[in-house]
Formats: sequence, structure tokens, C-alpha cells
Amino acid sequence: MLLALALATATAGDRRPWLRRASSGTELLLVSTPTFLIGIVLLTVFSFRLGLFPVAGDQGLAALVLPAVTLALPIAGLLAQVLRDALDRALDEPFVLTARSRGLRERAVLLRHALRHALLPAVTLAGWLFGILLGGAVIVEQVFGRPGLGQVTLAAVTGRDMPVVLAVVTLSAAVYVLVNTAADLAYLFIDPRLRRS
Repeated sequence: MLLALALATATAGDRRPWLRRASSGTELLLVSTPTFLIGIVLLTVFSFRLGLFPVAGDQGLAALVLPAVTLALPIAGLLAQVLRDALDRALDEPFVLTARSRGLRERAVLLRHALRHALLPAVTLAGWLFGILLGGAVIVEQVFGRPGLGQVTLAAVTGRDMPVVLAVVTLSAAVYVLVNTAADLAYLFIDPRLRRS
């Protein structure tokens, strides 16, 4: 979410078209690349070549960085595209013209006024993408050799252990519902007009 927010706010509007094109191209590449390939590239560069992170296994917090980045990059690319589009639409609204006429700098107009209106579609998409994040974790756990729910699920499916499969599916569904409910409740904090209706 933070990476998407940084990319979208840095490239929204017509200020730096070259940065916008570079960011859009990078986001498109991240969204269209499978997570296992991103994981393998990150392992090759940061573990094998540079030796900054452990290759696999359960070796503390350092071993969580590459799997987390692998899961986050495609989602950040998609969220940044949606957020930038919503920011561009919000920057064309009359309230932005009013804010600019009061003498606010462009950065203040973007962060204080346009961002609140642009966050609603991004929050909706983030709640929906959480399900994809749960599904992608199975593959990423295999690439990085991490123990987790993905390996438990895979072992349960191959071993035909139906109670474990049902438990994992029920847990995933409950977490998905909770995250989407939290996203719906976040609307009330993002847009005060919804509190009155």
C-alpha cells in the first residue's frame, strides 16, 4: 500500500510525464510477471549475488523480507495504477480548482484534498486483492522454502486430509471477510460524507 501510494502521488497530474511513463511501464511489468518469477529474480540478485538475505528456510526476520517484497510488488503495481487514475480524476474536480485558487501548493492540494477522494477505489481493490495475496502465498512459500499455511494446505490436499483442507479454507475465508469488512469501515474515515448518509 505504501509503495503504491508513493508511486501514485509522485506521478499524478501532468507534472513529470517521463516519470509517469517510467512508473506506468514498471507497474505494468510487475503486474504481468508471475510471483514465482519475481521471487526467483529477487533470490538471484539479493541472496545469491549480493548475499544480503538468506536463501531459504526459517532464519528470522531477514528471511521474511524477500517473500514479503515478492508478494507486495505485483499488488503495489496494480494499486498504483488505480490510485493514479483516481487522483487524475480528482485533480480535475472543481474543489481542486478552489483549493488552488486559495493559494495552496500543488503538493498540498494533492495530499490534502485529492488523495481522500482517490483512496476509495484503491481501498476497495486492496480488500479484493487480499484474496489473491492469500493464494499467492502458497507459491511464494514454495519458492523461498518457508514453512506456512501454503505448505500445510499442499500437504493436506496431496494427502487427502479433508479436515485440514476445510480448516484452512474456512480460516482463509474468515480472514478475507474480516479484511473486506475493515475496508468497508475505512470508507467512513476516508470520506466523511458517507457518515451522514
